[in-house]
Amino acid sequence: MIRGWICLVIAIFLIRTRSVEQLKPFLRKRKDKCKEICSLDEVEQAFVKIEQAKRLFLSRTACLEESLALFLYVTSKRKSVDWLIGVRLAPFASHAWIEVDGQRTDGEAETYKKILVI
Repeated sequence: MIRGWICLVIAIFLIRTRSVEQLKPFLRKRKDKCKEICSLDEVEQAFVKIEQAKRLFLSRTACLEESLALFLYVTSKRKSVDWLIGVRLAPFASHAWIEVDGQRTDGEAETYKKILVI
C-alpha cells in the first residue's frame, strides 16, 4: 500500500503542476524502461493498491489522477501498460484509463474516443 500511496501522491503533484504535454516525455521514457507487458491480473492487483491508498486522502481524486497513479505503480515494477485520455460528445466528457496490450481495463472507457496514448 505504501507504493500505491507514493504513486498517488506523485500523480496528484504531476497533474497539478504540469500539463499533459509536459508529462508525455517523462511518461514515455518511463514506459520505455519496461521489459514486459503487464497482465490484466497484475493491473487489477495494482488497482486495489491504489484504491486502498486513496482512502488516506481527504481530497477528491478523479480518473486522471487514479489512472496516472496506476501507470506509475505498474511501471515502477518495470511492467508496461498504456495510459490513455479520451473524450466523448453529447454530452461532452473526458476520461483517462489504462489499457493492457490494447484491452481496456475500464468498462467506462468504451464510449470515449482516444486522443492521447502513452
